[in-house]
Amino acid sequence: MIQDNIQDIGMGVASNALQHRFFMVFQYESQMRASPNTVQGIIQRLNEEADTARRYLDLCELEVQEPRYADDFALELLYEIINKRTSQRVKLPEGVFDMTTAVHGVYEAQTQ
Repeated sequence: MIQDNIQDIGMGVASNALQHRFFMVFQYESQMRASPNTVQGIIQRLNEEADTARRYLDLCELEVQEPRYADDFALELLYEIINKRTSQRVKLPEGVFDMTTAVHGVYEAQTQ
C-alpha cells in the first residue's frame, strides 16, 4: 500500500498536479517510548520521526526544505500566517530574531 502511495504521489509531482506547501507537526506520545525518558530523549525520538518522514517524502520525489534557523523560520511563518496582508509590505524587524535567540537555545556567548 505504501509503495502504491509513493508511486501515486510521484506521478502527481511529475505532472505538476501537486504544487502545495504543507507543514508537518510531530507530537510526542507516551507509546513512542523515548530512551531515556528525558527532554533530550524525547527530542531525539521526535527527530527520528522527522527523519522517517523526510525519507518517505524523498521516495515520493517531494522536496523537503529545511531552514537554516528553524526558530526564526517558525516566527516569520507565524507572523505571515497571522498577518497575511500586512506581512507582504511590513517585514519583521531584525531585532525580533535576536530576542528569540536567547530563549530558544543559542545564546550570545555561543555566537561570538
